Amino acid sequence: MSTPTDISYDTPVIPRKVPAGPPLNWISAAVRLLRSNWGVVLPAYLLVFLVPALIQYGAMEMISGGSFFGTVVLVLVSIFVTLLLNAGMVALFHGAAEGNPRFTQVFSGFSGHTIIHTFLMVVMMIVVGIVLSVIGYVIASIADFSFSSVSRYGMGGFMDDGFGPSAGIAAILIMFIAVLGALVLFGALFFYAIPLIVVARQGALEAVRNSLRACFKNLFVLLFFAVNAMVVTQLVLFPTFAIGASTASVVGMTVITIIVSFVWGAVLAGAYYLSFRDILLGKGDTESGNDIEATVPA
Repeated sequence: MSTPTDISYDTPVIPRKVPAGPPLNWISAAVRLLRSNWGVVLPAYLLVFLVPALIQYGAMEMISGGSFFGTVVLVLVSIFVTLLLNAGMVALFHGAAEGNPRFTQVFSGFSGHTIIHTFLMVVMMIVVGIVLSVIGYVIASIADFSFSSVSRYGMGGFMDDGFGPSAGIAAILIMFIAVLGALVLFGALFFYAIPLIVVARQGALEAVRNSLRACFKNLFVLLFFAVNAMVVTQLVLFPTFAIGASTASVVGMTVITIIVSFVWGAVLAGAYYLSFRDILLGKGDTESGNDIEATVPA
């Protein structure tokens, strides 16, 4: 299936370092972007939300029917379709930011280029995951920190081994740093890969390389963005729970929570796109402090 997207960039993709201000703007600008284009964005996001859920429901039915192979196939299909639909949402947000949003852009992920390179990206994710797991196992062996020792002796087994308590603490610290480093590396490799594939039309390898460069150039900015997103999410959802609870109806509380979570999910998806737009496409002048405002309708 090939869907025309009308997405092109004459601006070269160059990972650049942005100041600390944009993370605060990405979320507020995403709210404005959604407000200006809600009639297109929300139905598309509903599709992205429902299709994987229906596929997963089919997988659950197959589990109850005892079809293991069919379940595995449906789960893999669900993951891949979810990635392609999210690629389409990135294309739709790009169209909205450029002033030309269309519902059909949500199917942009099902073009030949995106399907092939998203599949290659998934293969790369599996390979990188295996490599990091092997490296982690080697580090765990060197640190004398194995799961079999945990199950056999408990944490005390480490504390009594080798050089005593200090060796056990050092082993735990080494493992913690190794796991954290692996998670950061894995996330940086693939964080912006999908937008680079669907919007910038890059190949999987080039997209992963640029994603890694962009994330490490803006590591603290992106961490700040993640913290902001989590804090604001709590501020949004807490009143929702309170209002829902005041209805004294489980159904009412559930409906309100789902609606607010759905809309807020669309806002976060827009903020993610705007971070990509700012960091990798250089749309807007981050030096002026009006970087996002210049590209999003008020």
